[in-house]
Amino acid sequence: MRTKSIKFWAILLILFMCLTTMTLFGFIASKSIKKNIELQYEQESETVLNRTAIYFESSFNIVEKIIEKIEQTLTTDQKLTSDELESLFSDYQYIIPLKGTFVYGHVNGQLYTGVDTEIPNDFTPIKRMWYKEALWNKEDIVWTDPYLDYLDQEIVISATKYVKGPNYDGVIAVDFQLDELSDIISKSTIGNDGLVMLLNQSGSVIANRHNYLLGEPIFAEQYHSLIEETREKYVPYIINEENFILHSHEIEQIGMNILTAISEDEVNHKLIENLIPILVAGIVCILFFSFMGYGITLLWTRPIKKLGILMNHVENGNYQVRANVKSYKEVTRLAMGFNSMIRAINKRDRKLMISNNEIKRTEEQLRKKYDELKESQRVLKLSEEKVAHLASHDSLTGLLNRRRLNEELTKSIVNDKDCPIAVIFIDLDNFKMVNDTLGHSFGDRLIVKVAELLKNISPPYKQVARISGDEFILLIYDIESEQQAEEVAKEIVDLFDTGIVIDSKILNVTASIGVSMYPEHGTTAEDLLKTADMAMYRAKGSGKNGYRLFDESIQKEIHEKSVIESGIRKSLETNGLELHFQPLYNTKDKKITSIEALLRVRSPELVQFGIQKIIQIAEFTGQIVEIDNWVLENACIAIKRINKQLVNPIKISVNISPVHIMQQDFVENVQYIVESTGIPPGWLQLEITETSLMKSFETNFKKLEMLKELGISIHLDDFGTGYSSLSYLNSLPIDRVKIDKSFVDMMLRSEKEQRIIETIISLAHNIGLEVVAEGVEQKEQLDMLVKYKCELIQGYYISKPINFEKVVLKLQEEDINYTN
Repeated sequence: MRTKSIKFWAILLILFMCLTTMTLFGFIASKSIKKNIELQYEQESETVLNRTAIYFESSFNIVEKIIEKIEQTLTTDQKLTSDELESLFSDYQYIIPLKGTFVYGHVNGQLYTGVDTEIPNDFTPIKRMWYKEALWNKEDIVWTDPYLDYLDQEIVISATKYVKGPNYDGVIAVDFQLDELSDIISKSTIGNDGLVMLLNQSGSVIANRHNYLLGEPIFAEQYHSLIEETREKYVPYIINEENFILHSHEIEQIGMNILTAISEDEVNHKLIENLIPILVAGIVCILFFSFMGYGITLLWTRPIKKLGILMNHVENGNYQVRANVKSYKEVTRLAMGFNSMIRAINKRDRKLMISNNEIKRTEEQLRKKYDELKESQRVLKLSEEKVAHLASHDSLTGLLNRRRLNEELTKSIVNDKDCPIAVIFIDLDNFKMVNDTLGHSFGDRLIVKVAELLKNISPPYKQVARISGDEFILLIYDIESEQQAEEVAKEIVDLFDTGIVIDSKILNVTASIGVSMYPEHGTTAEDLLKTADMAMYRAKGSGKNGYRLFDESIQKEIHEKSVIESGIRKSLETNGLELHFQPLYNTKDKKITSIEALLRVRSPELVQFGIQKIIQIAEFTGQIVEIDNWVLENACIAIKRINKQLVNPIKISVNISPVHIMQQDFVENVQYIVESTGIPPGWLQLEITETSLMKSFETNFKKLEMLKELGISIHLDDFGTGYSSLSYLNSLPIDRVKIDKSFVDMMLRSEKEQRIIETIISLAHNIGLEVVAEGVEQKEQLDMLVKYKCELIQGYYISKPINFEKVVLKLQEEDINYTN
């Protein structure tokens, strides 16, 4: 008789029905739920996309209207003062959306902003990309590509518009920081893992929440085709190995695209969350019908209980039992399987013992690796602490660096405004000589030694910093009086009295020290460092090896510098400068063959100061470059007008500042002015001093050679007062030397002075150079210089510096007489 397993078939049938029903229902439900979830995310994506696009487009439309309004104001209103312009731009600044910054760059180099921003002296709007793009498309508002802003070093995009009015000629720009666009983008989300990104015209991410993928071209070469497709429909795409569904919208004003990305992983996760209740219900159903089947089948499976008793023995560790139960076919098979299991367990135990030993060995290896990892983490932590220390300390001396010093001083002022502080600025005298003679490594050892001495001076509450090569700052807290600060400064000066010993060498090094007090001489770290620096330079100018406390005389000098600096700026804007011209008489041709352009001021702010004082301040502030360019341009225009009225053209010489020569674009500036004014380069003669040439000699030498190649003549001014070395004079690319006035003044006093002049002229002739003598005021001087074959004479005996109209009349009269 054939035996049947009722329990087996009953439980199998129940499980099959439950699983089939659950699977079918789950499949249908998952399809429907996933479709609804995707629709929900697509609606959310569409809402975010439209809202963000409308916000940006409306904001950019407002900006364009503001620019057009300002353009209308500048092109129709009468000329406004600087204060009125700044007030106008400040008013519009408050209504610019997206925290944009308003900027107006005038063609003359003046820059106006809607916010209070410190503008570097060398900042020129016309050289900025936003300015150039507006000039390339003067009729429309131009939106720039993202670029690094020169003023605040932030990545921005700009809306620019060229303005051409009766009183104003320049470019209006509104800058938007990409960080601000990122903040707006970051407020828009699609689910938890979805992305909202702003892409530039090339497909690179320029704004996104948490700066994710910032700067990366996520579409690569497929950008244009994919972005067009995503505007029409939702497109699946893999970004950074994650699956997304993309949709986009173009911002018409700037040509950029807002892109939304729905995370497929999040959609699937959401689907699983919705399917869990269904799964739980299915499991409950399976359990219910299983228990019901179990109860039914239990009646037919009583023999299995006997087998269960044997299993209890096995559970207690008795593996010697065997099943002998014989009943239904299923039970018999189960008993046979039980016996086989016991044999397999015995075999498995033997294998487990072997595996256990291997696991122990592996555990020991893992523990060793763990200890090595902990050690690596410790070393890494030490490295991080070292990097943090180097970021705020000088690597050579271990002292605070400039950045940390500013932070500490600012923090002290903010935390305790009533605590007096002395700022002592220390500069080593002639430190460059130590480097040049003994080497930089020796100089470094000297710096370390000085740092140790400064750390050991008497005040207990102090901080020492090294801010540059040979400059140190000492902060003294809780200072009782200026007298105490001076005592500390004197103590520092005394440190160098006995010299500093390094490798048995005694270095006679001295220091110049400037002292400023908080709050008497400044209420900010920047002001205190600035006043201490000025006091130090006053000490250095007074003979070095001493100290100077900041006082009213230095303050007066600062005020005078500020007045001159402001006057120069205003004179450059309002044509407050003019040129006078002093003729140079040619002793061979018996006539005037060239003139020198000399700067004069006519603005009320500057007439009270001497021209040399004005030039000195301009060189300090960097304004001398603008002045030099103004003089060069107007001198070229003047000589062009003069030579149009002469039969025999003459040349014009212009003095060039050492500061201007050091500029990288010096040669390009000169070439541009010559070409733009349309004069032959041979008409222009540039006068430079010996001292300016010796600064960065090789670089300046190359610049002079480039000017010579253009056809411009180079003259060495004030010859005899500087280095006057024949070894370099013979190699310089110069055509002429000008003997300083001090030699000419003394030439009539004795034969010795006369021989000096004669020797200078003879030496210059021997190396192929012409000679100019300046400051000639007497006929005897002229006769003697003619005797010595000096080619050119300049001075009051020939003519004082005169204005344009007078020099033209004088040259025309000279030209007529020479022609006749």
